[in-house]
Amino acid sequence: MPAGGPFLALGLLLLAAAPMPGCRKPVFFPLEPIETFQQPLPMSAYDTDGDGRADYFTFSNEAGRTDRVAYDPTGSGTNPQIVQLDALPFAQCRHLVIVLDGVGYNVVKDLYDAGHLRLFHPPSRVIAPYPTLTDPCLEDLLGYVPVKGFEAAYYDHRAGRIAGGAGAYLRGENTPYNRLLHYRANMILDAIAYVLPWQVFGKEINDSKRLFDRRKTQEVLAYYVSSAGVGTSRGAEGHRRCLQKVEQLVNQVVWETRGLTKVTLLADHGHSYTPAKRIPLETHLKRRGWRLTERLRRPRDVAYVRFGLETYAALSTERPADLARDVVDCRGVELVSHAVKDGVLVRAPGDASAVITRKNGRFRYESRAGDPLKLRGILAKLPADGEGTYDADDLLKATARHVYPAPLQRLWRAHFALVEDPADVIVSLADESYSGSRGFARFAKVASTHGGLNHRNSTSFIMSTAGPLPDVMRARDVPKNMKKLTGADWPRGR
Repeated sequence: MPAGGPFLALGLLLLAAAPMPGCRKPVFFPLEPIETFQQPLPMSAYDTDGDGRADYFTFSNEAGRTDRVAYDPTGSGTNPQIVQLDALPFAQCRHLVIVLDGVGYNVVKDLYDAGHLRLFHPPSRVIAPYPTLTDPCLEDLLGYVPVKGFEAAYYDHRAGRIAGGAGAYLRGENTPYNRLLHYRANMILDAIAYVLPWQVFGKEINDSKRLFDRRKTQEVLAYYVSSAGVGTSRGAEGHRRCLQKVEQLVNQVVWETRGLTKVTLLADHGHSYTPAKRIPLETHLKRRGWRLTERLRRPRDVAYVRFGLETYAALSTERPADLARDVVDCRGVELVSHAVKDGVLVRAPGDASAVITRKNGRFRYESRAGDPLKLRGILAKLPADGEGTYDADDLLKATARHVYPAPLQRLWRAHFALVEDPADVIVSLADESYSGSRGFARFAKVASTHGGLNHRNSTSFIMSTAGPLPDVMRARDVPKNMKKLTGADWPRGR
């Protein structure tokens, strides 16, 4: 999420100076069929040329998924050309991949259950890394190199100061994965996407369609940042509308290519879908005797990164244990964590704390007081080895619907193996609170956001017309599962 302030002002100035290119609408597939039939199997009839006669038909199988399409260009109803979509080999088709910024699994599943997006196989749950922020999430999803910090602004321990910011964001310094994307709007539009989200979304969906039409490569990978802006200002209802527009695009691509395009749709992380207010963490820290600064010079100094508007906060200090004890009492804080030797200590309000350690890819959860991650009941049903450690895959399956999905792996990795320069103290906030830039907060309405460890923030989705994927996976498991599905490295440019 962009920083706002001068970044946003510059974007709005550019927008005012010249209309957005690409606002014509090449995506025109009819939103609704002109007829639907339920027997013997569901069928929908579309008028794609506007002459009042049906010329394109979709048929659903027993599971309710659209697996056949038919063409009748004359509109006569005789001798339609039928295409069995599942019979078309992946290697002989193009592959359109659409990555949405910040759409939760439950929104997609509810829409799918209501009969939408039925060219796809059912959506799979994808558990994002923590913090649930775009840069580390996309690095995982695309199987690419680690990013420098959780966001474009972070505390650089080697330089001894807060580094990055709006300029670094625009230069893509924390987004090496951008080189894998075939379509990504100019990054100056990212800030505008939080003020005029539907205008930017319309541009992205139409411009990516034009690029797909122009390119001759088999795979086209498109990323839409504006879905985050829509979700932030409009919540779950906004994301449902985004998905319906994507469905229109997918239907058109399949129709235009006579089924010779497979489509994969996914998101980088979930969303809270809860209106939130800015947490008064600065005031709380000052009352506890901490000095906010961009450089750590004294024991009670704290570098507090405020960039996007998110349900997490990143703090750096020379005394992380003391800072964590003070932060956990701030209203709106749900969990606080910091490294202790080769483990992670996690705290929750009310003095609950536990230590997470990792050995040979397995994880141990040792309570010091209470049960901050609410795991006792789940762990009691899982097999542990003689040292009290648990298998990572067992933990993933057992906690996929838990209030904190896969928390042991994700918390440990956040402090040791997710980014090059992690914060010393990581704070997960309740959905009703967000941390971030005061300047950006003046422009953006926060009906929903992301960043925290909980289920809504953490659980996104993936679905494909090429075939079914595992029901649950980590974000970093997506490349290998896509390779199994398609028979090719994914993404192609990695």
